[in-house]
Amino acid sequence: MKREEMKEKIDGELRHITRSFRGSNQNMLRAAYNMIRRHDLALNPHCPAQESLMKSIEQLRGTHPEFSPLYDKSLFEKDS
Repeated sequence: MKREEMKEKIDGELRHITRSFRGSNQNMLRAAYNMIRRHDLALNPHCPAQESLMKSIEQLRGTHPEFSPLYDKSLFEKDS
């Protein structure tokens, strides 16, 4: 997958992960998702978005176990 294709795909998916105030755990989730998703797509262009999201949530819950993420479940859990 080319870099521009990857960027467009991830930008579209990020629209389904709620934004919050600067420095919030929710925004940290968005940043983690962006990084993890890029890595996952570089290794496997067919990697499901849900897999990358769950990795991102697990990473954030390592330091903030009480974190409750906000995202569009209809997009990220449609393949479950």
